[in-house]
Amino acid sequence: MPIYIYKAKKGPIETIDGRIEADSQDQAIDKLSEMGVVPVSLVEEQGADKGDFAADKPKASANYYTIEKPELARVKAREIDIFTRQLASLIRANVPILKTLSLISQQSTNATLKIVVRDLERQISAGSMFSEAIAKYPRIFNSLYVNMVRSGEKSGALAKVLNNMAEYREKEQDTRRKIQAALAYPILITIVGIGTVFVMLTFFMPKFTGLFESMGQALPLSTRILIGTSVFMARNWYIFLLALIFIITIFGRMRPTGKKKFFFDFIQLHLPFIKRFVWYADVARFARTMGMLIENGVSVCDGLELAADVLDNDVLKGRLKQARVDIMNEGRALSDSLKKIGVFPDFVVTMISVGEEGGRLQEALTEITYVYEREVEQIIKIMTSLLEPLLILAVGAVVGFIIFAMLLPIFNIGMVVR
Repeated sequence: MPIYIYKAKKGPIETIDGRIEADSQDQAIDKLSEMGVVPVSLVEEQGADKGDFAADKPKASANYYTIEKPELARVKAREIDIFTRQLASLIRANVPILKTLSLISQQSTNATLKIVVRDLERQISAGSMFSEAIAKYPRIFNSLYVNMVRSGEKSGALAKVLNNMAEYREKEQDTRRKIQAALAYPILITIVGIGTVFVMLTFFMPKFTGLFESMGQALPLSTRILIGTSVFMARNWYIFLLALIFIITIFGRMRPTGKKKFFFDFIQLHLPFIKRFVWYADVARFARTMGMLIENGVSVCDGLELAADVLDNDVLKGRLKQARVDIMNEGRALSDSLKKIGVFPDFVVTMISVGEEGGRLQEALTEITYVYEREVEQIIKIMTSLLEPLLILAVGAVVGFIIFAMLLPIFNIGMVVR
C-alpha cells in the first residue's frame, strides 16, 4: 500500500507532519480528516525519497499552471461569486481544502479561474494558508475578501465566513444590476437621440440649404438658426467625433484612486438629485460591509478601513478613513467619529450610538442597511419613472424643432401664393 508524507494543520497555529498509508491520495486526505486535522501538503513517498521530509512540496505536475503576473489576473465577479459559494458549501460538508479546490478546478469552465484555483491548490500544498494564497491575486480577491478569509481561519469558522461573503457579494451585485437596469434605457434613448440629430444636421439638412436659398425670400429665424447650425456641423463634424472620443477616453481611463475620479465624485455630491442617490448607496454599502465584518470578529478599527475601501465615492472614502484615524489617535467611539466628519445622516449616527451602548452594533448596522437599501430602491424607481419620459420629451422637442424649422418656409410660400 502506498505511503504518503503529509503536513497538516491542527488548529489555527499548530502544524504536524508524518506518514500515512492509503490506497490513494483521496483516501489519505479522508483519513487525515478523520484524525481532525487539515492537510496542507500530501506527497507520495517514492524510492530514495522515503523518510525525506524536505520533499514536502508536491512534485512538478502537468496539472498545475501558473500565471506570469498574478496581480494582473482578472475574473468576472459572477465567477468569483460561484467559486465562493461552492467553496463554502464543500468546506461546510467537511471536505478538506485541498480536495475542495481540486473539485472546483475540475468543474470550472472559466480558463483563468481554473488556473488560479490550481495555483491556490499548489500554494496550500506547499504550506501556505488559504488567505496567503488568495492575497497574490488582488484583482480577483480584494482586501475585504482576504481579511474575511483570514478571520475565518483564525476563528475556525471559514465555511460560515465564506457563506457570508457569498451573500454579501450577491447583494452588492444585485444592487449594481438594479442601477444598471434603471440607467440602460435612458442611456439608449440619449445615444439614439443624439445620433439622430447629428446625422440629420450633418448629412441631410445641408441638402435642403440650396432649396431654401432658391426661394428668394427672407427665411424665418428658426430656419436661419437651423441652417447655421447645420453648416457649422457639416464643416466641423470631425471635431465633434474627436470630442466624443476624448470624453470616452477620459472616463475609460479613470483610475479608481485618480484625481479625475475624485473631481467627478466631488461634483456628484453637489448635484441635487444625484447627491442623495450616491450618498444613500454608499451609506447602505458601508453599513452592510461593516456589519458583516463585526459579525465575523473583525475589530471596529480594522473594519472601518476595509469598509471605507468598498465605497464608490472617493470623497466619502477619504472622510471615512479620517474617522478611523480619530478612533486610533483619540480613542473615540465609532458614532462620535462619524458625527465629527459629518458624512452620514443623523439617523445613522444615532443608530450606531444606540448599538454601541447596548452592545448590539451589528444589529444596528443591519437595520441601517435595510433602511437605506429601501431608500436606494425608491430613488431608482423615481429615476426610472421620471428620467425616461423627460428624455423622450427632450429628444422629441429637438427633432420637432428641426422639422418645424424646415417646413415653416414652405408654409410661408403657400400663404404668399394664396
